[in-house]
Amino acid sequence: MAPLGKFTLSVIGLRLFGAAGFFWGMFLGHLLVDHSIVNKWIQNRLSELDDNLRLLLPYGFYKYYCRLDDNLFGKLWGAILGAVTFGWGGFITLFILGHILFDVRNNTLVKDAKKGFEHFWNRHWGKILGFILGYSLHNEIVLFAGIIIGFFADLYRLEGTWRNKLKINWLLGFWSKINPLKLALHSAEARKVSLIQSMAGLSAKVAKADGQVSENEIRTFKKIFDIQAGNNDKIARIFNTAKQSADDFEPYAFQLRLLAKDDLNLQESIIENLFKIAVADGRCGDAVLHIIRSVALIIELPEGNFEAIRKNFEVRTQASSLNDYYAVLGIWCNASNAEIKQRWKELINQYHPDRAQAKGADQNTIEAYTIKMAEINNAYQNIMKSRKTI
Repeated sequence: MAPLGKFTLSVIGLRLFGAAGFFWGMFLGHLLVDHSIVNKWIQNRLSELDDNLRLLLPYGFYKYYCRLDDNLFGKLWGAILGAVTFGWGGFITLFILGHILFDVRNNTLVKDAKKGFEHFWNRHWGKILGFILGYSLHNEIVLFAGIIIGFFADLYRLEGTWRNKLKINWLLGFWSKINPLKLALHSAEARKVSLIQSMAGLSAKVAKADGQVSENEIRTFKKIFDIQAGNNDKIARIFNTAKQSADDFEPYAFQLRLLAKDDLNLQESIIENLFKIAVADGRCGDAVLHIIRSVALIIELPEGNFEAIRKNFEVRTQASSLNDYYAVLGIWCNASNAEIKQRWKELINQYHPDRAQAKGADQNTIEAYTIKMAEINNAYQNIMKSRKTI
């Protein structure tokens, strides 16, 4: 899904405005779709459509649908986009391109090429913007000046020091309050840095809540976020300042709420990592649990997901109904949405009553499969509802 915005907007831009529109489409698609909450929203809606189709299709059609699964979207979208924008030539060209970009998922060469392309855009979009401005204005001076300015902008942005060196913190603070696209405009690097810094503050608060911050808790934090000694002075300062007291953890949590909005996997990862740090010294008292639960509420993690994660870090005495649903699917409660869905698809294929009938099974077996299918579908839907994905 990563190049969806660039793929779509560049084709539309090329059709409407020529080469300049193509470059602007690539740039805007990268910032406003591929690296924003828009991409996540599209993935969730497609997943919902896929779930509904699987629940409705009889096995005779379902088995053919499975063969098309994860191997249809790119070609279909490319064909429609190409036909609308460039006719038959566009239909054929974008059908092939859509297949390569979206439907070829297991080819190492294609995966490495897409990963490298995204990495290039993430590191160089300042220079790219300078080039596009000069190209659009047909001015070589603006083009070269834009690339040079973009070079320094990328350098400062990736080092995380450009705010201080340019002394424009006050301007950025004002802009963050009035900019309606502030989340969409954050690059992947900026979001990652902000995430780690906020987690550093929260981790220190969690570690302090049960008394002194232990070496195990510090070591666990560094291991989770791959923090090397002396590698990031700002993160160290945030952690050391925050560990003075367990109070005032809310600002860090609200920052994480902005970063994790509509991203259930990230919300779960935040809470799971806080529990890992909390139990690093063998203790997870009421004060710690209160902080982590409050963070879960602030970042809007569903209660069912929080309880499933919490129970994963304590001695289990009795399985909850939600854990029973996970047991039906035979998967861990901290599995990702993609892993849960993959397991659900495998079980549907295994226990579909139409398949048993086609193999000549007796009536008792078919009835048993029907009951099992209902149990599997009920478990999957309740798990997904608890994660707010249906």
